[in-house]
Amino acid sequence: MKKNILQHALFLPLIFAACTSTPLTNHDETVDEAAALETLKENPVESEYLASLNNVVLKLDSAPKFTTVGNNFTKPFTILVTDNSGIALAAYPVTVSYPSKKEDGKIIYAEENLLSDENGKCTFTAQTPAFACQSNITFFPTPVSDSEKVLAAAKEKAVSSAWTVRSDIVKNGAVLFIWEFNELNRPVKNSYDVLSKLKSYGIWNVGNAPVNEPTDIGKSLTSLYKENYEIIEDAYGYLICGTIKFSKPVTALENGKGYSCTMVADISAVNMKNGSVVFHQTFEQYAEGSNWNNVTQTCKTKISDKITDSLIFGL
Repeated sequence: MKKNILQHALFLPLIFAACTSTPLTNHDETVDEAAALETLKENPVESEYLASLNNVVLKLDSAPKFTTVGNNFTKPFTILVTDNSGIALAAYPVTVSYPSKKEDGKIIYAEENLLSDENGKCTFTAQTPAFACQSNITFFPTPVSDSEKVLAAAKEKAVSSAWTVRSDIVKNGAVLFIWEFNELNRPVKNSYDVLSKLKSYGIWNVGNAPVNEPTDIGKSLTSLYKENYEIIEDAYGYLICGTIKFSKPVTALENGKGYSCTMVADISAVNMKNGSVVFHQTFEQYAEGSNWNNVTQTCKTKISDKITDSLIFGL
């Protein structure tokens, strides 16, 4: 009896080992079969498209530099489509993505499908821009499906160009009510930096607003607009209002090799034709310099650059 019990005890581990190993083998086979089935299910059109992208080259041929709201680009955007050896690909489908409109300050893009001509050239003529924008226009091989794999592969072949549209402030001009404050948070003078930087863009009909005293700083945009309109009406396109302040006093660097400065600006723009607020943005700028004059001027210059660029391309 003891001998039989001992034999059964010796066989039990073998039986359990056999039982536990069988499901693992079946699982592996199931995984392999699933992978094989997935391969068989691959879309042959997508597979052919993905393979064809290896022999397609998109190259930017020409593009306009910039334009202004209400004016057409001086020339169309053009790309060339070739194979790897440089031979033109005629009637090749290309999709172009470009800024179409702006909603709540966010750029919305539209897409159009194009075909290359007999010389492999693909041309896109933009409609007259209706809003200021500094973004990109992008061309890529037209995807054959919406699958992530196909879209990602198409975008890898993309070529882009700058899409630069300046605000009509360039044509219509502006009056400024932007006051700089000192470290004690007191207004000291109108911002000459923003004024001069706007002029550097070729905007000559720009100057300080006629209603522009320190006592006017606390007034609402509506009041500032009405009081200035009584004097100049809509001879200028915009009234730019705001302040540039120190967020804290100039501070010595811990390493003892200079000073740091941080400034903040709050800027708004009003359309002089109807009094509507068409722009509002806050800015912050940090700078370091060797002394007080150097660091404050560096910070002021940098924040003025930010303000001006935002007005030119975002107003």
